[in-house]
Parts: sequence; C-alpha cells; structure tokens
Amino acid sequence: MFSESQAVADGHRVLEVAVASDLRSVVRKLKEEFSCDLLLDITALDLLATETKMVMVYHLCSTKHGQRVRVKVPLSSTNNMFMLPSLREEYAAANFLEREVHEMYGVNFENNPDQRNILLYKGFVGYPLRKDFDIAKECPLDLQASPIESSVTLADDEQKMVLNFGPSHPATHGTIHLVLKLEGERIERADVHCGYLHRGFEKECERHNWQNIIPFTDRLNYCSPLINNFAYAEAVEALAGITINERCRYARTLLSECARLCDHLTCIAASLMELGAMTPFLYLMTIRDYFYEHLASLTGARLTHSFVRFGGLKSELSNEWLAKLQEWLCFYEEYIKRVHALVDRNRIFIDRMRNTGVISTADALSLGFTGPLLRSTGFAYDLRKAAPYLAYGELDFEIPVGISGDNYDRYYVRMREMDESVSMIRQCMKKMQAMAVQGLNSVNSDKTYFLPKIPVVSAGEIYKAHEGANGELGFYIVSVGGKIPYKLHVRAPSFVHMGGFHKMIEGDQLADIIATFGTINMIGGECDR
Repeated sequence: MFSESQAVADGHRVLEVAVASDLRSVVRKLKEEFSCDLLLDITALDLLATETKMVMVYHLCSTKHGQRVRVKVPLSSTNNMFMLPSLREEYAAANFLEREVHEMYGVNFENNPDQRNILLYKGFVGYPLRKDFDIAKECPLDLQASPIESSVTLADDEQKMVLNFGPSHPATHGTIHLVLKLEGERIERADVHCGYLHRGFEKECERHNWQNIIPFTDRLNYCSPLINNFAYAEAVEALAGITINERCRYARTLLSECARLCDHLTCIAASLMELGAMTPFLYLMTIRDYFYEHLASLTGARLTHSFVRFGGLKSELSNEWLAKLQEWLCFYEEYIKRVHALVDRNRIFIDRMRNTGVISTADALSLGFTGPLLRSTGFAYDLRKAAPYLAYGELDFEIPVGISGDNYDRYYVRMREMDESVSMIRQCMKKMQAMAVQGLNSVNSDKTYFLPKIPVVSAGEIYKAHEGANGELGFYIVSVGGKIPYKLHVRAPSFVHMGGFHKMIEGDQLADIIATFGTINMIGGECDR
C-alpha cells in the first residue's frame, strides 16, 4: 500500500503512497492506530518538468505521541489535471486546505463538492503556484460578475436574510469577507472568504535567494515578526548544516517571547477596543509601544525587524539593552494589574465573552486548530513543550489552558501566556548574563554575528515549525541545491483558523462576530499566498 522511507532531518517519518486511491486508507490507519489527530497542512509539489509531474504533501501530527508524519502521493495527470481522494471525512481541516490546493495547482479532490476559490476571484484563469504559470500574464477582472461564489443561498420561500459582513468593515481588517445567512439576529450559516490580500509570498520566494527571503517572513505576521524570522532561519540552517551556539539559542528564545508579548498585547487590546473598553485598550497599547521602541533600538525597526542571520543574529544583545528590558518587564507587571482589575470580572465583558465563539476540543483538532484557540478548549498542546526547540527545553514554564473553548477562555489563555513569557525572558537573561560573551554565532569570530555569504543549501526537503503567537507556524522547504528554494510553503495558523471560523460563529448572534473574530487574532499577512 505504501513504502516507508527513513526519517529525515526534521524528525518526520515519511510515507510514500504509491497509488493515489490508497490515500484514505493510509490516512485512516495513521489516525486510528497511531493517533494522528491533527492534519496540519496540505500542499502540492510541482514537478511538471519531470515524469512524476505532481506530488501531494500532507503533514500529520500525533499530539498524543509527539510524532509527525509526512505523507507524499505522486499524481498522474490527464491534460495536466490531477485527481485524488478527499480527506474531508477524516479531517474537517481538509475542506479548506483542499480548496486552496485546487485553485493554486489544479488538483481535483474526489467526493469534495466544495472546490470554490478561497483566495482568487471567480473566473480567474490558471493556477498561480504552478511552475508553468506565466507571472507576466494579465488576468482581467470581470466587473459585471460577482468576484466570489458563495455557498450561502436562500430558497424562494425562506423568510431569512443574506448579509455581507466585510471586507470593508473595521473589525475584519479589510481582508476577510463573511457571507451570513441570518434568522433574525442569529447566524444560521457563514461562508468565509479571505482572498483580499495578495503579495505572492510563496511565488516570490521561488525567485529570491535564501537571505533575501528574510524580509518577506516579517510580513507574514507583522505583530510578532521575530518568530517568523527564527522559524524560517532554523529550517534553512538545518538544510545547510549550520549550527548556532548556546548564547544565540537563548537570545532567539528571549526575542521570541518578546514578540509573543507584543502579539498578545495587540490582540487583547484590539479585542477590548472593539467591545468598547477603551481604558484597558490604552493601557495595553502603552505597554506594547514601550516594547516596540525597545525592539526598535535593537533591530532598527518597530515592526519588520529582519533581525535574524543564518548562524546567528544581526547584532549582539548588549548588557545595557538587557537591563532596560528588565525595566520594561516591571512596567508591564504594574500596568497589567490595572487591566485585570478593569476587565476580568467586568459584568459587561463577561456577558459578551462567556459562551460565545465556543469550539470543542474534538472540533478544534479536526479543524487543525493550534495555539491559544486549541488550548482554550482545555487541551494543553504547545510546541515549546511537545517538541522543544531553541532553549525552551531548558526553561521552566506552564501551558495555560481554558475550560470551555469560548471567547473568555481565549482572553484568559493569552493573559496567562504573557505572564509565562515574562518569566521565560527573565530566565533567558539570567542564563545569558552568566555566559562569557562569545558572540551570537558559533561559525565566525566574535566580531561577526552572521554568515557573510548567501548559504548554499543542500538538496532535500524539510518542515520546521515554531509555536507562533497564534499557533503552529511551519515552513516546508524543498531545495534542489543552490541559493534559491525550489519551493517554500508556509503553514500559517491564521489561514487554517479561517477554515474553521464558521464553526465558531454559527448559532451565535450577529454582534458576537466582533468578539469571536478578535479572539482568533487573524493576521491578514498569514492568509496571503
């Protein structure tokens, strides 16, 4: 049925399914016998210039055993069109992920009746992520036709309403469009479209060298870009055989937690502001602004830092900078008390957040949810514990979890995670201060903190994931050797979460969308392909 290749550099076990029709039986066995409860990602590997033509790539995870499996399926084609079974009955996440692969690569999924575009407008011609797509080709928009095809419709005799919510709505960031079927104020059906931001991240990465891709990763999640930097860098370093020293491991861990703080502060502040709580919003934004300024003094930018270098960091974290960071942590602790006092037991806030946007653990896992959304259901899964990277395996911290998976639980989890981040930052500073100043790179001298040349990466593939502020942020890289990736695909948590957003709001009131969307913390850059 399938052949098993040896484990690769990223710790995955790779299963190669010889016949596409066997895919579902293989995946069912992995799910039932090996507890692979998370379908993290689906993408296609374009090999049109070879005999294989196209390979489907599935990333599965067993949260119980901490094991990861990459399933690869070579596809045969008829007139460059490809077909294989759908996994929508095994994992709810497949509904959304298969739609993306269909519109980007022209792969058709049997038994999946919903293969409408998510990212492209209705009538778009071609498959933009395939190697044979002409990027210079103009794709005119038919202004007379609807840009999207919605699954939400009304029968002639239905006394209900179809409402367009966004993208021109302040709460949807200008990038998310919801088509809602309403019965009074209650949401009966919801159809989510997120194709309103196009910068061509994946296509651009195929045309730039490894070093020049770093600024692109900043713009995936511009609220915590350092995490993006480090996850991407670790994947490239693993393929290139580059190692980092102990001080750099702790420095990257410290900066990752600073980025997580900024991201959670932004999420909670924006959510409170959208519910009318302006005073705690201003407190939280004040804290965030001090952290932004402090990071800018180190990296040279408030948001898009581009601070990582293969083998190290752009510059050293000085003792003066670390001492000032300690001051800001004390400032955070003082101000966060005011937010707790204003919000935690506020009757209006509780009424708006409790029992709204509810998602169960089973549904969250089936939909591929990770991060605070999954932990809010009471499921304590965090990559920093489950598969420690950088210096996380040497730190003492807890995994905050919720109870019922509602909006209040997601607020609680993020507030507690910020406290844990502060603790981890202090642990990292203590470790770094005890170390001899050895520079941030084990390859070069103390005066050079990064590799001076663009690395030549060996041929191979790798998937590396870090615990982003919103969940698992993974980079799947395929290299044929040289200075430019053959394929670079990002498993962005916000995109996956949009595939399950409808499940969180159906049955709730129209006004609850604001609170639920805020606690998801959708970042538009992560939905960009």
